[in-house]
Amino acid sequence: MNFGRYTVDLINFGTFRLDGGAMFGSVPKNLWSRNLPADDENCIPLATRCLLLRDKTRTILVDVG
Repeated sequence: MNFGRYTVDLINFGTFRLDGGAMFGSVPKNLWSRNLPADDENCIPLATRCLLLRDKTRTILVDVG
């Protein structure tokens, strides 16, 4: 994908699972679990991704974690 002068690549490092209640806080489970169902331990999958931006002279790694 291109964004302005940069070529953007998504780097996927995999997934891990965390407690859905902790991730969504005060949002009721019946709302968030519609799109992201929890397992029997109330855990949801989360992705670990970075963006790699490149142009002719620069390479930028964007890590939001």
